[in-house]
Amino acid sequence: MKNEEQEKISCHVCQKMIPKAAALHAEGQDYVLHFCDTSCLDHWRQEHMDEVKVRNPGPGK
Repeated sequence: MKNEEQEKISCHVCQKMIPKAAALHAEGQDYVLHFCDTSCLDHWRQEHMDEVKVRNPGPGK
């Protein structure tokens, strides 16, 4: 258990090293992303949603 608490990973957005146990996670079908706080998670979500809108503009576009 101590090794898991001490293991560090980098935030997907800002690259800050954080304890794995303290990281926020976003999981997709083939990946797990780690974030240091909610502002980095929100930043990633906003960018990701913009990409989805470009790829799938919706009906009538």
